Amino acid sequence: MANQSEKTYLLPKSNISDADDATDGSKASRKEKSRFPFCIFFILGNEFCERYSFYGMRTILVLYLKYYLLWDATTSTAVFHSFNVLCYLFPLFGAILADSWWGRYKTILWLSVVYAVGMVVNTLGAVGPLGNLTAHAALSCTGLLIIAIGTGGIKPCVAAFGGDQFEAVQENYRRSFFSLFYFAINAGSLLSTFLSPLIREQVKCFGDDCYALAFGIPAILMVVALVFFVTGTRWYKRLPPSGNILVKVTKAIWCAIRNRWKTEKKFRTKDHWIDYALRDDESNATLLRDIKYMLSVLVLFIPLPLFWTLFDQQGSRWTLQAVKMDGYVGGLRILPDQMQICNPLLIVILIPLLEVTLYPCLHRFKINFSPLRRMAFGMILAGMSFVVAALVHMKIDVNYTAVPVNQHQTSLRVINAANCPLVVNSTVYPDWRATRTNGTVIGGLRLEPTNASETLEQFVRPGTFKVSYRCGDDVTQQQERVQLQGLTVYDLIISNNGSKSLKAVLSSHPTKKSDDGKSFVRIVNMLNTTVKVNGKTLLPDKRERLAVDKGRNILAVRAHDVSYAMNYSVGTGGLYTLVLRGKNADVTLLQFTDINPNVVSIFWLIPQYFLITLGEVFLSVTGLEFSYSQAPPSMKSVLQSFWLLTVSVGNIIVLIVAETRLITKQTDEYFLFSGLIAVAAIIFIILAIRYRYVDESEFETNDDSLIEEESTLKED
Repeated sequence: MANQSEKTYLLPKSNISDADDATDGSKASRKEKSRFPFCIFFILGNEFCERYSFYGMRTILVLYLKYYLLWDATTSTAVFHSFNVLCYLFPLFGAILADSWWGRYKTILWLSVVYAVGMVVNTLGAVGPLGNLTAHAALSCTGLLIIAIGTGGIKPCVAAFGGDQFEAVQENYRRSFFSLFYFAINAGSLLSTFLSPLIREQVKCFGDDCYALAFGIPAILMVVALVFFVTGTRWYKRLPPSGNILVKVTKAIWCAIRNRWKTEKKFRTKDHWIDYALRDDESNATLLRDIKYMLSVLVLFIPLPLFWTLFDQQGSRWTLQAVKMDGYVGGLRILPDQMQICNPLLIVILIPLLEVTLYPCLHRFKINFSPLRRMAFGMILAGMSFVVAALVHMKIDVNYTAVPVNQHQTSLRVINAANCPLVVNSTVYPDWRATRTNGTVIGGLRLEPTNASETLEQFVRPGTFKVSYRCGDDVTQQQERVQLQGLTVYDLIISNNGSKSLKAVLSSHPTKKSDDGKSFVRIVNMLNTTVKVNGKTLLPDKRERLAVDKGRNILAVRAHDVSYAMNYSVGTGGLYTLVLRGKNADVTLLQFTDINPNVVSIFWLIPQYFLITLGEVFLSVTGLEFSYSQAPPSMKSVLQSFWLLTVSVGNIIVLIVAETRLITKQTDEYFLFSGLIAVAAIIFIILAIRYRYVDESEFETNDDSLIEEESTLKED
């Protein structure tokens, strides 16, 4: 084939010198066009590093907000989705900047610098010595805003800039580039989603989980991404800005609305309202025709934000849901934020699997599974995923321990570490109050030895209370004044160490579980002597807090010159109190559960991840293909911008629901979202039924007719 092509360009001998030049030039030109552009690999390297940077930071973001900045779950969710809103709002800004002024190359270059600066600022927010929590919050929020500007601005430019590097005859190479580009995105996402949680949890810095390093590595990768991009500069094909079509569309729509408003109703005879922007010389007829095609597709976008409302909660609500679950499988522990890896992993598996199995099978049996039907089915699957999420959360709630949620709530539990029955009288709770009959005190709370009052889910307003207690039928009462503060749970531990004299220790314990599945035990020394616990000195009436792994553990205690190896067992994420009591060589260990452990396996999240990822394949991948094929060439970039805008609007809906705080139970919120997307799916189906598919050749036909029309007008 190559030889035949070469013969085509041979000229007569009389022009041999020119022929040689022409032949050599043609050979060079064909050889150049037959090569995959070398600079593409710099763009792919840039995309891989940038996606690692973005997802590596975003994967752990909601846990950073909740457990490092100590914001509550609702605020953390709101900030997370606010960040997403900005990330998908700034593509409009990036597209205008690239098309109108800077061009794609300069837009990617300078906004990548902004992006890298934002990553560095966000990392500084996680460096412990740099101020208090207010300073950390200010740095983090500033960093997130800068990151949103950077990543949003380059988002509509990178893929298009890669496509610019190919000639028109290199369509196959261009298609291969987009496949490689998509692979680079998912490879970066997969790797960072797996590694960032490990770095956060396994490396300790400044006395806590190392968010600084977990954010720092993505910041370094963003700098590497910038270096990759700059390195390929000399080989890039850089097209000049051609004028932003989005601006032209906005002007045309505004003009049409204004002119139609000014036209009296009896004179409104045009077939389409956009026709009111038509100039007298019809010089903008092609633009208006293309806008009509675009608007017919945009109408279908109206219900789509609800899909992204559900989809982006994988990084917020679903991650916080995973914190409440058991991540252990034997000796292997899955971190809550690592579960997000399910999405990119399933994407990589499902897309080629469906291409070689489901779609050919449906085609063979002539089952019409059109793009719009696929998109509707994707919305239904997303709703089903949230129904599953609600059912899983109902199972979690069965073992949930209620704790104070505001400054107006506090709780008190009494632990009987004495060797006699205990009677407690107090005004803390109604069933603790004693009454007098003929001068005799009766009633109150009665606790058998080694028992504790079940009052963790009873709350009172903070204040100072009197608590009286005695051993069984003993008439001698002792009294304590306890001061209870809001947002705190207290234990009044009462012991006698074998004597008749009782003593009480008031101790508070945490109300928040760890985000890594660790359990915490609080060891309280109720002995009358100093002891050593796991080699550490523990004074009488004092406590020590330890982080331990799930399962059976051994507490090494030395008291009264005697060593003890005491066994106790804990579950994933549970909080426990261990009380040392006794006298002389008779030392015993009592165990009490403060916060119930996580008992539902984290792998129960896989069905909901599978459903929403399958929904993404049907809706997102198909939707991009559909909007591209149904839009005229001049409107493809506009539709891309509006597609990204639906993601932003979807996150705004989450913000509204989260910030209104009208729904207190997470299960009810999941059911609400599944109901909302069911309504959205019905609306989409109605719109899809009314939609008329456009063949891409129709754009070419219309273009030809318009050219002929313009020629006729010129001749006239």
